[in-house]
Amino acid sequence: MKSSRVGRRVAGTAVTALMLTAGAVAMASPAAAKANSIALGKVALDTRQASVIKADVTYSCDPGSDVHVAATVTKLDKADGKHPSIATGTLPNSKLVCDADKHVARLTLRPKPHSSFRKGDDVKAAAAIVTPAGAHYADAEKAATL
Repeated sequence: MKSSRVGRRVAGTAVTALMLTAGAVAMASPAAAKANSIALGKVALDTRQASVIKADVTYSCDPGSDVHVAATVTKLDKADGKHPSIATGTLPNSKLVCDADKHVARLTLRPKPHSSFRKGDDVKAAAAIVTPAGAHYADAEKAATL
């Protein structure tokens, strides 16, 4: 064979492989390429329990992920230079539905010792999708008035 024939065959093989790969990527399920995401909805005091905060969290995680949702609410106005009031809550992996859809969960956040929240307090809420190793896959923040 002449070198020009070899060159054409190599180029043809490369183009064919490239087109097959592009076709496979185009036909892949959208869920396979979906990233983890999280958003905060309503943040409010629980009407039944004083100082307990409820937060609506919309999340999405990849199928088979070993992640959990962690949330924190911090009071923005510190009284007399004291430490800010903080409430935390976690939604374990066993309670998450990790598939191609977004899901809404209501998370209960309990105040840390010496923390208190009242109606009208300005707070900053933060939520994250976290791995067991502590890596954050997605974060969301929101300012709210209780």
